[in-house]
Amino acid sequence: MRYVSWTIIFLTHLSRIAVSDCKPLFEKLTSAEISASHQAILTDLKEGHIVAATKKRMNGNMHDLWWISVKNSETGRTRDAILKPREWGDSGGWARAPMEVVAYVLNRKLGMDYVPPTVYRTQVKIGREVIHEAPLIYVVPKAEVLYDTPEEKWGGVSKTVVQSDHRILSVLLHNSDGHAKNLLLGKHWVDGENRPAFIDFGASLRPGTFVTMRRYPAAGNSEPVSQLSERTLKHLKNLRESDFDVVRKYVSHKEISDILMRRDGIVSYFDRLISEKGYRGVVLEK
Repeated sequence: MRYVSWTIIFLTHLSRIAVSDCKPLFEKLTSAEISASHQAILTDLKEGHIVAATKKRMNGNMHDLWWISVKNSETGRTRDAILKPREWGDSGGWARAPMEVVAYVLNRKLGMDYVPPTVYRTQVKIGREVIHEAPLIYVVPKAEVLYDTPEEKWGGVSKTVVQSDHRILSVLLHNSDGHAKNLLLGKHWVDGENRPAFIDFGASLRPGTFVTMRRYPAAGNSEPVSQLSERTLKHLKNLRESDFDVVRKYVSHKEISDILMRRDGIVSYFDRLISEKGYRGVVLEK
């Protein structure tokens, strides 16, 4: 009963994350419809049973991934997902599996919708194998590397905003592994349109990491960032410790404090740029 109760609480919290924050990205949908899209996927990933599974390694990754399909018998829906088994020691901090959920939640709290819906499960059975704990990450249909496609196909989001939003999320989480192959373009989970998506946040909060808005040595995605969207700036300033309540079992109090301290640094960085270049020279309307 304790596990079931936590599941209900977890999904209820996630369904409330940034209910109105993403509306500018989906002008034809109401906030309630956007929230319902997320809630439906989260519920199916959390409650569904595995009906198909294939183990793979992608892009030279040293860790096994399971490409699975889960079916929710209550809703009749089937979802494709990636299951990333948590390994002992988190591979020295390079594969801290719960951070996939933290990245999803934080991305929503920042008014973004780039990180695919993600849940965390324990004791997942795949045939005779039992995965003790792992995130299940919604598979972005027809995904390809974002920077391999022309910007005009990015669903109306500019490269400047995408790079800025990804960098802000990565700096907050001290994720040093945001190379170009971890930025995708595919069918979005809310409206099915081609939109950017961010994946692979397992290296977040790894000890010894140091990345900033100007220093980010990740292959193919290392350009200094000096602009941001108005919406992201607003949400950055409004980010609070209580916004992490739903993921407190995955991050410590100190880690949350450090994230908020980095947030203060990011805001100060852009405030200095605004004083030098003017508001509209730094802050973008879209």
